Amino acid sequence: MRLFERRDAAEEDIYKRLSYDPCADTLLDEIAQARQDLEDAYMNFQNASDPDLIDSYIYSGNAAWMRYRFLLRQAKII
Repeated sequence: MRLFERRDAAEEDIYKRLSYDPCADTLLDEIAQARQDLEDAYMNFQNASDPDLIDSYIYSGNAAWMRYRFLLRQAKII
């Protein structure tokens, strides 16, 4: 018996949650939110003066960019 079974439940869950449903437009909403997060990170970066805040906005911008690219690839597959 394994104590920690590794399943792909998290990966399956995100694909199930982001699957295209014409009635819900969930994927399109997620893409719009990711784009807004990217724009917010960029605007905050432009207005930051503290080095720690600048680093924080760089990381959040990179994370938002990667999420945005992932969602666009998901939309392209569908």
